[in-house]
Amino acid sequence: MLEKDLYPPVHDFLEVRFRDRLQPLYGELRTVTAITDTAGGNATGKWSKPDLCTVAFWRQKYGCQWQLDLHGFEVKPAGRCTNESVHEALNHTSHVHYAHLVWHQPKWEEADSRCRGIVERCRRYGVGLITMSDQHDASTYVVRVEADRHSPTGDAVDEFIETRLSESDRAQVASWFEQVR
Repeated sequence: MLEKDLYPPVHDFLEVRFRDRLQPLYGELRTVTAITDTAGGNATGKWSKPDLCTVAFWRQKYGCQWQLDLHGFEVKPAGRCTNESVHEALNHTSHVHYAHLVWHQPKWEEADSRCRGIVERCRRYGVGLITMSDQHDASTYVVRVEADRHSPTGDAVDEFIETRLSESDRAQVASWFEQVR
């Protein structure tokens, strides 16, 4: 299976199940999820292109301010996830607040040295780890490591949104800001 074959089902998971994880208990959440593997041009660097991203715009019910968080997702098919994959996802934190590695691993075994090694690296570097055994069954997706929040510069966040999202997705994000001003 090719990596790009996993993008549509992962996109669906992010839109439905992962979005629920971002929803504040009483607050509001707006999201846009996009496949971004080829966005941003060739001059952006080898490891600076998350395969997918979710833009989350949210606030607590009694909060005065809205928060914008970018989540980047690096997708790896079975047999193609290595320690280097964790570093590739980590590199995305120069542009996104949360980096995640999504691994199609049909035979997850906690005791397996490869699985254990990926988990340990993800924890060490604050990269989220999501595994799935069947990419088309959202119930098989498991968040094994929660991603830590990173702090890309405001300019890097703006650049990511400007160069990786489609015109319609950028307009959607811009409309959120207009609505709350």
